[in-house]
Amino acid sequence: MKTIRPLSRILSRRQMIRYAGSGIAAGAFSASLGGSVFSPLAGVTRPESRIRGPVPISLIIDDGAPVDPLFYELPGYETPLLVPHEFTRRVADTFEKYGLRGKFTLIPMPSCLGRIDKSLKRVPQDHLQEFLKIIRDRIAPRFDITPEYLTHLNAYDLKTGKFRHIYEDVWITQADPDEIVEYFTLAFQILRNVGIEANGITSPWVSGIDVEKKYAKALGDAQWALFKRPVTWYFLNAASDNENPYPMYVEYQNAETGQSVVSVPSNAGDIFWTMDEPDTDKRKAMIKDGIDRLVSRDGKTGRIRQLIETGFPVVIVTHWQSLFTQGTGLGLDGLIMLSERINSIFGSGIEWISCYELAKRFASGQK
Repeated sequence: MKTIRPLSRILSRRQMIRYAGSGIAAGAFSASLGGSVFSPLAGVTRPESRIRGPVPISLIIDDGAPVDPLFYELPGYETPLLVPHEFTRRVADTFEKYGLRGKFTLIPMPSCLGRIDKSLKRVPQDHLQEFLKIIRDRIAPRFDITPEYLTHLNAYDLKTGKFRHIYEDVWITQADPDEIVEYFTLAFQILRNVGIEANGITSPWVSGIDVEKKYAKALGDAQWALFKRPVTWYFLNAASDNENPYPMYVEYQNAETGQSVVSVPSNAGDIFWTMDEPDTDKRKAMIKDGIDRLVSRDGKTGRIRQLIETGFPVVIVTHWQSLFTQGTGLGLDGLIMLSERINSIFGSGIEWISCYELAKRFASGQK
């Protein structure tokens, strides 16, 4: 059996946080196994490319919370702890104006501050409740709302109710399958308690990439126990715009229930993550360059065009903190520019859909 080195020994946690959405962390992990997880792109056309009609496209937003998760995740990172409601409403306005759909994370225990269905330390209760109301009323109708495990930080001890001194990516590698089912079930139950029924889950960083079969089965069992859902999905695999993309695939099937657990990847990295660059003008330039890489001004080149032509899933990713950009909203400004370009160039040739809908269509096609 091949010995797998923990990802934290390959990249620093700061690098993991920065690159989790771009696919670089996954690439480094696959390199540690002595091979590549990607199939060559040149000359490859996936079966999905034979779909007739508008091409489905989805937007994934990770790390959603009433707080900026990097406040505690990166010591010394300067950002407001609380995300103002005005910003969250502006995000919802953007989704509605451009017809965007996809997945939005709602962390059940953000930054280990408590449970969103109860209370959070340092977060006023009215701030928490208003944030949840915006998510329920304005974002959930367009986006799947999924947990990102429980804390997106330290693992939670289900027996003692205390936070452990290991991160969740380390915890899932060594955890017993039944414990993972219980862990995921609690995440889904917390979201259900605040009026949201999650149809899938998101991995913090690349948690579970080394135990994917165990992970997928635990997800399926937790979803079946709570919702009896025949199809569920997870976001784990990610490729940047200069890496070979991932296909969707069914990682786990239950022959008795007919349940399928689908991997939905992102194939275009977070072009709005500019927080390591202190200069505002350089940040704006980075975002504009990223937009051009995803879709050129004339629409003839770019990652999105490449994915459409080869039939790989057209799924792009960003992060809540990327949009917030330390309170400046520079990332959200960039998302608005990208959305305008995508819709003006592709028009009725694309169809914004949720990740759950992507998973259901894929699972149906496999059957």
